[in-house]
Amino acid sequence: MISQYEGTKLIESEFPQLTNLYKRSSLSTDIYKSVQRLLDFSKEAVLDYNLNLSRKCFALAKRLYTQGDLIIRSAIEKSFITSFSAFLQKDEVEKKRLKFFIPDDFYAIYLKELEHVKVLKRADHVLEYDNVPDITVRMATCEDAKYAKQITDEMEASALARGCGISKRKPSSIAKKMKEGKAVIALTSENRWVGFSYIEVWQDREFVSNSGLIVAPAFRKCGVAKAIKEKIFELSRLRFPKAKIFSITTGLAVMKMNARLGFETVTYNEIPKEKKFWEGCKSCVNYKTLQDKQCKNCLCTAMLFSPEAEGGLSDQ
Repeated sequence: MISQYEGTKLIESEFPQLTNLYKRSSLSTDIYKSVQRLLDFSKEAVLDYNLNLSRKCFALAKRLYTQGDLIIRSAIEKSFITSFSAFLQKDEVEKKRLKFFIPDDFYAIYLKELEHVKVLKRADHVLEYDNVPDITVRMATCEDAKYAKQITDEMEASALARGCGISKRKPSSIAKKMKEGKAVIALTSENRWVGFSYIEVWQDREFVSNSGLIVAPAFRKCGVAKAIKEKIFELSRLRFPKAKIFSITTGLAVMKMNARLGFETVTYNEIPKEKKFWEGCKSCVNYKTLQDKQCKNCLCTAMLFSPEAEGGLSDQ
């Protein structure tokens, strides 16, 4: 059985050009990132009608899927729909091209994941208000990366206006969440950005957080935040059914929304203890308070939703 470390090294040895493409000495020790890059590469091969290269890419992906451990199999499946999501927006000719290039067993995985996305889309929130265009709240895709800079700018401006502090995000990190299918976005019928939130994974999928909830000023106090919160919670439950979902916030409105979804107020001892998590608070104005209390308390309130309260669900 191929281990995660062996998997990343196998991708690197089969496609050394990926190392130069990403300007690193090695791809990554993260199998999810390595598989995503491999499948991105295969997507480009399909778009370029490069049959030999695409077959080589898929052959390696199939080997990893059939011989790899559970984590590698999951990485192939979860990365697959993201890598080929561009074809979802294409016409029948483009879809037939994908069917021609992709192996039958991988196409079956593609259809399975596509049906999963359709389920999410059927549950999209469509909001209607007086004098406001229709607003759709849905799972974000790589096509929405063009809004990343606008989102991060508004996050920072909102934090400064409230004076409560928030860890800064980079547009690239927001775009990455969209590409991974770990984000929710709200747009008007005219494709004007309205709101956003994303999922962060911690402690080997034991925890996930619903983070970065932000609504554009022109659309606040009309129910958008509530719809986004419900949608990101729903996405978290679908993607990570066994994970505990947590939130830390200073906002009373967010606390109320969390409570309606089944979150309970907890101490900091019950949320992730990863150093990386707390490092995300460094740009917050309250970081010194957090340090002084050794990450055991701060001005934010911690809230937690546990799937055990509903009897739990099995992994997808």
